[in-house]
Amino acid sequence: MKKFITFLILISSTNVMADLKGNLDKDIDELMVKVIEWRHDIHENPELGNREFRTSKKIEDHLRSLGIKVETKIAYTGVVGILEGDLPGPTMALRADMDALPVEEKTGLPFASKVRTTYLGNDVGVMHACGHDAHVAILMGVAEFLAKNKSSLKGKVMFIFQPAEEGPPEGEGGGAEMMLAEGIFDRYKPEVIFGLHVTNIPNGVLSVKSGPALAAASAYRIKIKGVQTHGSTPWSGIDPIMATAELIEALNTIVSRRINIINNPAVVSVGLVKAGTRNNIIPEDAEIMGTIRTFDPELRKEVYKEIEQIAKGVAVGTGTDITVEFDVGGFYPVTYNAPELVDSMKESLMKASPGKFYESNIPVTGAEDFSYFSQEIPGMYFWLGINKPGVGLESANFGERTDVAGNHSPYFYVDDSALDEGVKAFVYLIDDYPTKF
Repeated sequence: MKKFITFLILISSTNVMADLKGNLDKDIDELMVKVIEWRHDIHENPELGNREFRTSKKIEDHLRSLGIKVETKIAYTGVVGILEGDLPGPTMALRADMDALPVEEKTGLPFASKVRTTYLGNDVGVMHACGHDAHVAILMGVAEFLAKNKSSLKGKVMFIFQPAEEGPPEGEGGGAEMMLAEGIFDRYKPEVIFGLHVTNIPNGVLSVKSGPALAAASAYRIKIKGVQTHGSTPWSGIDPIMATAELIEALNTIVSRRINIINNPAVVSVGLVKAGTRNNIIPEDAEIMGTIRTFDPELRKEVYKEIEQIAKGVAVGTGTDITVEFDVGGFYPVTYNAPELVDSMKESLMKASPGKFYESNIPVTGAEDFSYFSQEIPGMYFWLGINKPGVGLESANFGERTDVAGNHSPYFYVDDSALDEGVKAFVYLIDDYPTKF
């Protein structure tokens, strides 16, 4: 009888120890004070891709203070932490990206960025206009909670803090692709990976799409060479700016007129136009850069051919010399959410944000180099809504035109009250995965 009572006590003790979700409910308010403080600090001190020195040091110091095994300087500034739970289970990876964008912040927040730097030869502001500050702070919070509750943790957790998600400086390489090339999966062997992205959908909404979730992305660059002359005598030169205007107008017909996108969405956008030094000089050179988003590799090849054909036609018509480059700074594959994983784990998201879960059937033309991770092992990438409470309740679809500033806007705003759903989502996924697979 005494042995039986002892056995019951052990079982009861194990059940209490293993209640990660219950412990999180008790600790969440205190933890979120720290998460918000970390986010504000990172937001105020943003760094561009492969230059996240301060951010990665902050992460490293935090993980080491928790007794987590840490590896640094992966793909320049990347950080990986490994936490081993006291209970048996798989190795699961969680990923947050660290880099900011060359955007001048206009939010007016008390912790708004005032950082400036040089990017592509231009003096620019630097801002966490895509919310990576929130991603880092959330994952730092998850690491702190799991480290303090490792007696209830089943398996190992691999914390991946990744640089240069927005793309590394040209010629450097970086991001998820470089972290993999430097062997992080070979060394730590995770069997699954989860990632989240904040965006301007309703506060606390967790949204996921099974299968192809985000588009493949390629940057293109077109250089136009003319003959420089005085602005008062344009006939004495060859005007690359006029050729650039024709190019931009024609590029916008690729998706609207030249290819069939009924079953396969595609986007061709121009994001950079550069030419000239003053009002009365027709310059020798001009340049445009943009992005191509597709879900079908064959359609992407067709888009490339259309751009090349348009460039040749404009060159002949204007007398300019035009060159086209694709995959400038690298290429991002389609981000694919393993359907079996989504089917099994979406319940965890439902529980993390009751009544606010949204399963989408619409692919997003945004892109993510998380795609490299999920090519190697099953992955699930999901969205977290960070609008102010009550704002944007009419829609939970990423990228729809609303009055709320979206990602990459100088007015992009993250409401801190939504971040606890991000912490809960990661913890619930880590707690539930070993029992589902």
